[in-house]
Amino acid sequence: MQTTNQNQTALRGITGRRVLGAAGIAPATLGFAQGNVAPQAPDSGPCIDAGNLLVLPGIVDIHGDAFERSVMPRPGVSFPYGPALLDVDRQLLAHGITTEFHGVTLSWEGGLRGEAYALRMFEALAQLQPVLGASHKVHLRFEAYHLAGVDTAIQWMQEGRVSLLAINDHLPTMARRMNDDRKLAQYAERAECEMEAFRSRLRAASRHAQDVPAEMTRLIAAARAAHLPVASHDDPDAATRQHYHRHGCGIAEFPLTVEVAALARQLGDETVFGAPNVLRGKSHTGAPNATEMIAAGLCTVLASDYYYPAPLQAAFRLVQLGICDLPAAWHLVSRNPARAAGLRDRGLLMPGMRADAILVDDSEPGLPRVCAAIVNGEVRHATMALPTIDLADRASLAA
Repeated sequence: MQTTNQNQTALRGITGRRVLGAAGIAPATLGFAQGNVAPQAPDSGPCIDAGNLLVLPGIVDIHGDAFERSVMPRPGVSFPYGPALLDVDRQLLAHGITTEFHGVTLSWEGGLRGEAYALRMFEALAQLQPVLGASHKVHLRFEAYHLAGVDTAIQWMQEGRVSLLAINDHLPTMARRMNDDRKLAQYAERAECEMEAFRSRLRAASRHAQDVPAEMTRLIAAARAAHLPVASHDDPDAATRQHYHRHGCGIAEFPLTVEVAALARQLGDETVFGAPNVLRGKSHTGAPNATEMIAAGLCTVLASDYYYPAPLQAAFRLVQLGICDLPAAWHLVSRNPARAAGLRDRGLLMPGMRADAILVDDSEPGLPRVCAAIVNGEVRHATMALPTIDLADRASLAA
């Protein structure tokens, strides 16, 4: 069973033998009130009985661009954002992600990563808001050489369409691959143009390299004025991280060396690595091993990156490997990303926080399964009939 509306049960809370709270995993009963965890457990009313299932804070994913595969499942084959995002919403909930930051790219490339597609995302999210189960936000991935898009990005931030800004710079890497026809064809297909047209776009973007630093400073300042968290993406060296830190970028997203990650932590910045990196045991781009970064205290956040199942699976994988216990592993996918994104209302199951929780069956080692997802106090996804008890009845039996 899967649902996006079980509000008719008017749940008062959830009880279970293994609830992850501030003191670790222990038996607990959590009350729900107006979408938040209540200060006290309810004394009556229907309450989900999680039994021996794990009750964990919902996953907060601050970087996920797997939605692109729902919008464009094959190069040159695109579908409307509405149906695509409904599919994505179901995927997110099924993998325990209750808050998703979609990595929407605004780039000189055009096509899937151009302005028109970003606008379709904004329009679809606004239209689907009443029926989406998870909390959907936009993480704007801005390509540094797209100077013509700076004012557009600033306008979007001022209009409240963006919840996190990241500065990306993939142009130098792409430029080095322009003689690789296979890679160039991939870029051109995504950009919905011919290969020579893509080369022309890259050359045009490169012409104003001297203006990039000043324009990125202006863009970051606008984000900070809008009270948005800002990340720099793929920092290659310490000087780059120092530069972005000075300009108010408090998140180092996928640092490319151990030294950059270490500096970021020394500066008090958040460091984001990919959860797929943990599952695969390595980065697909030759970046640092995320598991080793976690063991060294150099990773504070794990993100889905390109694979929505990864955060849930990676947290349990870290426990299996003996890197950390489950509460510490879970902070990497819930509390810490919420903190990095400036979301002080979620990431922990504590009074006053949003009642975003997932029920997980971990009885099969290495294969945790989400049985239910609760968002803002409402059941939004379930794969089984959820047993409920009336707390008043339980109290009278105990007496």
